[in-house]
Amino acid sequence: MKKQMRKKKKLLLLCVLLCIPIPCAGEEGALSSYRAVLYSYTRYRLLKNGGSYSTTGAFTFFSFNFL
Repeated sequence: MKKQMRKKKKLLLLCVLLCIPIPCAGEEGALSSYRAVLYSYTRYRLLKNGGSYSTTGAFTFFSFNFL
């Protein structure tokens, strides 16, 4: 019984650790990305004509960022 609980706790801890993102900033603030082992999110800030900014994002599952 105790061994099963230990295995469940270890598995839960592993899942949590795989989902913690690491922030990475691009040059001049135009790109910011958050990378975890299981996913990545990238936010782009593009300068349009007239001085306004356009913000878009890209979300990727299983991107294997650390290979």
